[in-house]
Amino acid sequence: MRDKKVIVKIKKYKIYEIIKTLSKYNIYYTKLDKKQDGITLEINYKDYKKLKALFKKNTKIIKQTGIYGLIETLKKHYIFIISIILSYFVILILSNVCFGINIETNNNELKKIITEELNEYGIKKYKFKKDYNEITKIKNKILEDNKDKLEWLEIIENGVYYNISLTERIIKETPSVENEIMDIVSTKDALIQKVIIRKGTDIKYVNDYVKKGEVIISGDIIKNEEVVGNVIPDGDIYGEVWYTVTTTVPYNFIEYTSTGEKVNHYYINFLGNKMTILGKFNSSNVFIREETIIDKPYIFFKLMKEEKEIFEYKELTLSSSEAYEEALKRSDKSINAKLEDDEHIIDKKVLKKNEFSSKIEIEVFYRVYENIGKLERRITNLNEEE
Repeated sequence: MRDKKVIVKIKKYKIYEIIKTLSKYNIYYTKLDKKQDGITLEINYKDYKKLKALFKKNTKIIKQTGIYGLIETLKKHYIFIISIILSYFVILILSNVCFGINIETNNNELKKIITEELNEYGIKKYKFKKDYNEITKIKNKILEDNKDKLEWLEIIENGVYYNISLTERIIKETPSVENEIMDIVSTKDALIQKVIIRKGTDIKYVNDYVKKGEVIISGDIIKNEEVVGNVIPDGDIYGEVWYTVTTTVPYNFIEYTSTGEKVNHYYINFLGNKMTILGKFNSSNVFIREETIIDKPYIFFKLMKEEKEIFEYKELTLSSSEAYEEALKRSDKSINAKLEDDEHIIDKKVLKKNEFSSKIEIEVFYRVYENIGKLERRITNLNEEE
């Protein structure tokens, strides 16, 4: 009780009499204020007992301050406070329960299938709602399992309900590929390097130049210079394709390397202020991905998650020659990223090299060995068909 502070009101005494008494009995006070109906001041609780003995009924406590005042307030209003807390948690729980599912389709058979799928994944009446990531996974699984029935599906949370929007797949009867005339055509302007034919008739040969869309292997079966039938052509065509890549590298830059370590930081966002719940980690060496866990209009805060991927970094200063080599590496990397295992860079040549005060810029010409063949339906002229 020694540190307990109280605000006391003293009536029917003049201020100089009160101050004189306080001084006489070594009573330390703060916040002395003169009111119309008396004098108020803040003192220790033990000194209040002295004043009570001196001024009798003319002295009373009007407020307790500090932690004791808070405790006293909580005691006085504890039923109301507990009711508020319980009500909040009841609302929070109920707001995360599904009370109905509306599937927007007139196809009763499809509605039954979707309902069973949702039940299997735990989306049904009176069950807790799923978070955004789970909903996305469930939606994709349902679409994958019902490719022949669904074109598009969306699970939308609307308050305590789920609205299921969907587009039914309509399968149109199309002519069999086997009944169509097909050719293997070039996907790019190229110089043919290699032709492998398993079915069909070669129209172009090694070292021929072809433009994008030109036929290389025909589906026609030719005998004595006449078309006697058609097949679906099969083969591989590799050609020399050309690219020009421009790359810029600064002489001074920061290189980031992932440590493989990640930290999940959960916090409450209240009026723009972060209050950490778990996993606080402060560092400039992180890349942050943020996700909202709870954000409801009737809740006065947001529950957020930050995934922090930790990186090490170093500041690099390159010479002109080092920057040139780095630019070449980056240019090669941009080309190789497009290539498959059976494709490669044949040759390269630097066309331009520009050195500036803070960076170097190069333009590189590439000759690339690529698979350029693609099976494509032949567009026939109506007059020819007649």
